[in-house]
Amino acid sequence: MMNVKHLLMLAVCLLPALLVTPGSGRAVVLDPDTALGASASASSSSSSSSGTVVSSAEGSVRAGDGGRAIRPTFVKITAAPPARVAQIRGTTVELECEIMGSPTPTVQWVHGSGQTADWEDISVNVISEDTPTSVARVVTRLVIDRASRASQTTFTCIGRAAGQEVSSSTVVYHVDSVAHLGNYSDVPLLRPVAAVDTMFKNLKGARITLHYKTLFENMGSTVVLPCKAVGRPLPEITWLNEEGNVVGSLQDARFRTLPTGELIITGLRWADMGSYTCVAKNVLAKDESETFVYPIRPN
Repeated sequence: MMNVKHLLMLAVCLLPALLVTPGSGRAVVLDPDTALGASASASSSSSSSSGTVVSSAEGSVRAGDGGRAIRPTFVKITAAPPARVAQIRGTTVELECEIMGSPTPTVQWVHGSGQTADWEDISVNVISEDTPTSVARVVTRLVIDRASRASQTTFTCIGRAAGQEVSSSTVVYHVDSVAHLGNYSDVPLLRPVAAVDTMFKNLKGARITLHYKTLFENMGSTVVLPCKAVGRPLPEITWLNEEGNVVGSLQDARFRTLPTGELIITGLRWADMGSYTCVAKNVLAKDESETFVYPIRPN
């Protein structure tokens, strides 16, 4: 049974997904633009010749013919980065993009020339389509700390899933100081990331650049929860459960943290539903991100 915390988190997520009422064995399909109701068990049902319609306060969903659910494929930007911003040269700033898709979308940043925008590690801002049965909301951050001589640079966040593609571009204007904003005075100025003491100028604080915000996946599947982080020295990654305890093979053989930061959950169970927190830490800073995992019953 879902506790109140889980119900509230699901209501806030507003995720389109393939849902199954636990224990019922009946699958329902949520339209990509339909919000997820606070509780599947609170829905009322009615039958028709073409399937089962389940109504909720947020909308209605329909099971396919013969009780088989139809998995929608889609990709959409759920939180776009700003269209125009300004950056003071010499400062480190960030852009954030949130994309949702079924199956889990590939997410990537590129700059105006079409090249991957992360200079240090091109894998930092990329998720591969390894789990075709999943539905995920992906958050990616682009850390911009390289000074540019150009007056402006365009960065584009791209999401791809099932042959579909969405993108959102941001024009970053580079200025020497606030006093030099000039014609860009109406453009939002990106807030610099906290500066590092000059004695540590070759070091960078830990920052998580990519993670799932929410993930819907079939029970029995092997789940891979990414937690990509940048920093110098390279951050150490630790995963915690809702109780704040470290998750790993020492506690449960089904859970394993890879050296690259991913948390692997083998044989996903209903009891695994909940929030998992990735902690990235190095000598300068600590960063955290949270992923909510919702197991669903496959057809």
